[in-house]
Amino acid sequence: MTIFNRLMLAAAGLFVAGAPFLSLGGAGEPMAQAQARGSAAAPAAAPAGRPNVLVIILDDLGYADVSAYHKGRIPTPNIDRLAREGVLFTQGYVSAPICSPSRAGLMTGRHQQRFGFEYNNGPGAIDRAEHRGLDPREKTIGDVMRAGGYRTGVIGKWHLGWNDEHYPTNRGFDHFWGLLTGQTNFMRPDAPDAVNAYNPSKPGESRELVQPYEVVGATEQIVTGPDRTPVSLGDRHLTDLITDEAIRFIDSSGDRPFFLYLAHPAPHTPLQTTREWYDRFPAIKSRQNRVFAAMVAQADAGIGRVLAHLDATGKARDTIVVLLSDNGCAAYIDGLCSPEPLSGGKLTYLEGGVRVPFMLRWPARVKGGQVFRQPVSSLDIMPTVARAAGIALPTDRAYDGQDILARLGGKGEQRTLFWRTQPIAAVREGDWKFIRDLDGNEYLYNLRKEPRETVNLVTRHPQRAEAMREAHAAWAAQMGEPGWKPRRTDFDFGGRHFKFTP
Repeated sequence: MTIFNRLMLAAAGLFVAGAPFLSLGGAGEPMAQAQARGSAAAPAAAPAGRPNVLVIILDDLGYADVSAYHKGRIPTPNIDRLAREGVLFTQGYVSAPICSPSRAGLMTGRHQQRFGFEYNNGPGAIDRAEHRGLDPREKTIGDVMRAGGYRTGVIGKWHLGWNDEHYPTNRGFDHFWGLLTGQTNFMRPDAPDAVNAYNPSKPGESRELVQPYEVVGATEQIVTGPDRTPVSLGDRHLTDLITDEAIRFIDSSGDRPFFLYLAHPAPHTPLQTTREWYDRFPAIKSRQNRVFAAMVAQADAGIGRVLAHLDATGKARDTIVVLLSDNGCAAYIDGLCSPEPLSGGKLTYLEGGVRVPFMLRWPARVKGGQVFRQPVSSLDIMPTVARAAGIALPTDRAYDGQDILARLGGKGEQRTLFWRTQPIAAVREGDWKFIRDLDGNEYLYNLRKEPRETVNLVTRHPQRAEAMREAHAAWAAQMGEPGWKPRRTDFDFGGRHFKFTP
């Protein structure tokens, strides 16, 4: 531990007085320059006093779907609790506006374009046949935390590959329970308590994403353990079973520090809930939107159960909890999403596609009730929790994140954020956002003055647009080629027409 500097940040009013914070190198800098090489080959014994880490990621949960950000749509008291007791980030970003590329960035702390994960993988049968997934040469956050002595687990949605070289227990995680592909049923469509927004699809029929499966295929099964033991949902809802499994994982970790990646599939399609939760939203007239609100509330309640269990077991004070969504609300589902207070949604590079609910709580070190108004990224999670745990990242590769905790302490410089889903590109630098769409049209927005991104300033500020265009080209030159070809979709949302290459 002598290589770590103990910083006392209570004087800044941001950290609990008297609590030391572990830091390496220059705070706020990319972690590859700050850390010494670590091995993920085998777990070591973790020194006493290291925090537990719980990363909660929800699926297609929009900025407006959390009441801490936008009141009056869906109440989320347990998610809001994390904001009250920790830090609410008003400008928390993900590295892609779609499921699996976003998760690949979070899981590695690196822009997913570095290793070919530019486009969404799936469906499961294609992943299985073509071995699409997270490059086996990449080190995951599970690899790093397990090498540092942590017990590691994934519960919920993986979506980073189906085959053995991608399977979570072969990618740094001691335990896996969940779904390997993009979606599955939340419950049996004919379960006594099931409320389906849409009728299930029959085998061999073309189906819409919103529909549950009448028969769940082999690649969409819930499985657990290194041998892929199938899990039956019975008559229960997947969100509730995931919560049960998360609590079981926490208890089975004993006194060993744990890292748990709790990846709720909700409120992604198919849209299914239980009668109990559906009946809590009688004022919502649309069956689809009522089911969606119930799914959000049900996931929120599950998160509340996990937080209450941390309280009851005495683990809450020294457990880092990070909560975010993988991208914005599924704007391509007609009438489902609210663009407020931003614009756009999933499959767009407008703020509503990549700016997501994002919170962090660590009662032992971080003062509650803070609002942080500078950009942070899902790429920051891996270096943040590794540094907090006193674990070094490998130095044989570049890391693209910053230490969020150091930034709370006033460290770090203004950053530039880059996105790419070829041929679409986007950059955020300071208050400015530059976007080039699929047809080559360019847009420049001032987010401070106009976060809804409706006034295109590209002709008024051509020099700024050119500088951001060049910055993106320089960044893109460091990235790799996509590992597989994209699809193409288009849809209307919020009075605009969007084209995307998922």
